[in-house]
Amino acid sequence: MQTYQVRVERVDAQHARAFVRSYALELGARRADTEAGFNPVETLLAATGACLLTSLQFVAETSRIPLDDARVELEATRQDKPPILTRIHYNLHLQSPAPQERLQQLVALAQRNSTVLQTLAQAVELEGTWEVVP
Repeated sequence: MQTYQVRVERVDAQHARAFVRSYALELGARRADTEAGFNPVETLLAATGACLLTSLQFVAETSRIPLDDARVELEATRQDKPPILTRIHYNLHLQSPAPQERLQQLVALAQRNSTVLQTLAQAVELEGTWEVVP
């Protein structure tokens, strides 16, 4: 079993800073302030995308599937009362010369091995698509 530890501190009325090992991440901490930086939901989506891309890279390397590039776009839908995310949709864009069926296997394995994606799938409607881009 693995554990994770992050420390988050209030910087000022608009910002928080997260710390892990020797790294820091500045976050927006004022509700509805689009100028303060990544808000908590955007940070969650970024973490989800990063986890999926990490898993994708790991599976591509271990399966020897060539992966020239990858990016993921995520979108969340939030309801106000109670304030929860009701849906997260993502679209993976892959650049690879591998055949379509190999890429389908790659994506399926990456989804199953993404800790954050699997965790969120237990709490919110989660759907994803993927495509090969030139």
